[in-house]
Amino acid sequence: MINEIQTCRVTYPKSAYTVPTDACAQKLTFDDTCMYIHLQDGRIVSVPLSWIPSLERATPADREKYQIGWDGRLLYWDPEDGPINEDLLVATYLASGSGSNLVK
Repeated sequence: MINEIQTCRVTYPKSAYTVPTDACAQKLTFDDTCMYIHLQDGRIVSVPLSWIPSLERATPADREKYQIGWDGRLLYWDPEDGPINEDLLVATYLASGSGSNLVK
């Protein structure tokens, strides 16, 4: 049990830390169960394919026909390029309580 207050020296100021405030996609990768959003700041967010039925049911080749727009803020599949017609905002999968998993 701690009975006395201890003061610790702070080695680095708050300004020395990197705290991302914006999430912009650089690329997507997929496995059998997840879509991985590789962000420009180095983080990778996993999103279960079961959350997005059109991607879950698509072939791996069709999933790869994605495009990134709005300076990395929008993921989309053009129906003229294949059977997927989706527009996904990256921020949706980073919102508090969304249940997305931060991989790195």
